[in-house]
Order: sequence, then structure tokens, then C-alpha cells
Amino acid sequence: MTRKAYDSALAPVGGKSVVDVVIRRIVEAISDGTYRKGQKLPNEYELINELQISRNSLREAMRVLATVGVVEIKRGDGTYVCEQLNPSVFDSMIFGLVFDASSSAELIELRQSLDEIMLKLAIDKADEKDIEDLAGYIEAMERHFKNGELDAAASADFNFHLRLLEAGQNKLLTRIVKGIYQFFKNTIHINITTEEQYAQATEYHRQILDLLISRDKAGIENVVSNSLKNWRDDDEK
Repeated sequence: MTRKAYDSALAPVGGKSVVDVVIRRIVEAISDGTYRKGQKLPNEYELINELQISRNSLREAMRVLATVGVVEIKRGDGTYVCEQLNPSVFDSMIFGLVFDASSSAELIELRQSLDEIMLKLAIDKADEKDIEDLAGYIEAMERHFKNGELDAAASADFNFHLRLLEAGQNKLLTRIVKGIYQFFKNTIHINITTEEQYAQATEYHRQILDLLISRDKAGIENVVSNSLKNWRDDDEK
């Protein structure tokens, strides 16, 4: 793919510095495929002329991009687009997006959308081992609750959802959802702290598993909505 040239000079825009704009332009160029994973970026002289900026601004922008794991600077060789984003950086970005949510209602909508996508993919791709493992997590939830081991029950609940995610066999979605699901860990624990809520949680998980076994996509929205009922009810109080 031919490398694109930017038509206008980079000057401060909307209160942002030249460095901020350069960072955005480089990230956009990577996102749209102008620069690909592992590709060497144009040399410093070429980028300075293309973007019409100072050497100091370019170097500062590249330092920031290297710090967050977008590019890798190889001394004596050049600057390369990283092969993959550093997971810790990616998780920080996800947490930033989640914490920016303006209300619990938005978080519930996000959770429901993710759960529906996960379940749809799992219905398409899950095998007998996936189903067996998921059933095992439900049994573990029941066992731990009966023994009064609420933390262990909550952990089994959380791991059920991670295992369901893995059954969907989509690496990109797995990376995104695992990061976001860390934010929901506390709500999972809260939702099984009473016998009534626990009984409902177990039933909801069995409904999810039944959809997976029967390969029934028609019931996804209703089952996922039911599984979030306690969280939604608490938010409305």
C-alpha cells in the first residue's frame, strides 16, 4: 500500500499541542492500514517534511507512542510499528473508557451487548469440551455456595463468563472483553450474596448453557437480559 502524504501542516488545533496532533495522525495512519504491524516508519527527515513539524515535536511524539507500546524505536535502525499492543497498555485504555461511562445504565447496556456477542459466537463455535467446562463452573458455583464459600462461588461465576468468551474463538474480542470484565468483578460478587440472588444466578447460567447446547440464537437477548436482572434492579432502586 502506498504511504499517504498529509496535505496540511500540523499546527495546534482546538487547544491541542503539535505533539498531540502528531500522535493522533500517526495512530490514525496505523489504524487505516497506511502503516502495518511490524512495518518500519519513514525516517525522521521524511516525517518532518511530510508533517511539517520540528524535530523536537516529532521526537516527543515518538517517545510518547513508544511509551504506550504503539511503536518501537530501534536505535541505529529506525522506528517500527509494534507487532502487538502491550496488554497492560490496552487494559489501561479499556479501563479509561469504562470509567468514562456517565451512568450505571450505560455499563449495563455495555455488559448486555458484550454478553450477547459472546454467546452468539459460542453457539456458532463451541465444542463438547467447551460445554463440559462451562457445566463444571456451574456445578462449582453451586458447591461453593452450599459450603458458604461466597468468594469461591463468585470466582466460578466470573470464570464461567471467561470460558464462554474463549468458546467464541475470537482473539480480538477476547482481549477486549477480558479487560472490561475485570471492571464487573465486584458486581458478580454482590449478585450472589443472598440465597435468592444466588438461586437466580445459577438458573441464568443454566439457561445460557442450554442455549449453547441447543444452538438456539433466538433466545439470546432474553436470556442475557434475564441474567442481568439483579444488576438492573439494583441500579433502579
